[in-house]
Amino acid sequence: MTSFKFNFSGNTDDLHEKDKEEIKWFDSEEVIPSHQVKEIKDLLSHAKMFVCGDVEIGHVSVNNMITYLKYKGIGTVLELAEKKHSDLVTGKYEGGLKIWECTYDLIEYFEDNSKTIMFKNKKVLDLGCGAGILGIYSLLKGGIATFQDYNKEIVQYSTIPNVYLNFEEEELSAEIKKCKFYSGDWASFNKLLDESEKFDIILTSETLYNPSNYNKLISLFKDRLSDNGDIFIASKTYYFGVGGGTRQFETAIKDSSLDNEVIWKTTNGIQREILKIKHS
Repeated sequence: MTSFKFNFSGNTDDLHEKDKEEIKWFDSEEVIPSHQVKEIKDLLSHAKMFVCGDVEIGHVSVNNMITYLKYKGIGTVLELAEKKHSDLVTGKYEGGLKIWECTYDLIEYFEDNSKTIMFKNKKVLDLGCGAGILGIYSLLKGGIATFQDYNKEIVQYSTIPNVYLNFEEEELSAEIKKCKFYSGDWASFNKLLDESEKFDIILTSETLYNPSNYNKLISLFKDRLSDNGDIFIASKTYYFGVGGGTRQFETAIKDSSLDNEVIWKTTNGIQREILKIKHS
């Protein structure tokens, strides 16, 4: 079975390699659901379930996806991630194959606060979506979802199929019309969107591990959050080996026009938190 992990050991693929050479980040582009969904019925038939309390969301198996892409002769950066057994190859692959534990934290928090956090008819951005669990959750709650992940292959062969998996055939046409899908770097994504595009809720999980991307993230938040919108960030307090995490991000946004508060944190084990961010 393929095993992935953050390569935060200080070796050559560590994030600190960014100090040695300039990283060429992928440009953003919109990914349109198309023929690839019809071509991967076998992939969809080998689904797994994300389960968090009463919430169940179907998603394609990572191993089956990689096997399928190899069988089809589709060369992707995912092969590089598999070869290195890493969930991070900076500028090439940014962890989209794995459903991170902080995603469970957000879903559980939303379920516990379902009377005060409403998704119905809200425009939601699932930033760094990977499998798209958070965006799919918002769709199931009546939201309108935009999915963004760094790697186009993740969006094509994980995010989009996962949306298809979670709705009955007669619902799909209407639900897909409520979705948009994008790949690429956050700065490029922010520029690609129409100037008027704003979101009522922005969701992101485990995206604070690279401090060099904080300015991109903060700019996107400032530009894309609606006046009365909310951002929910689920993250580890500290990512060992790279220095990122909630404390460092709070320092980075201190002088911005954004206010943040810690609304949830673990009581034991590796410290994880949820930040809520709003316009000042």
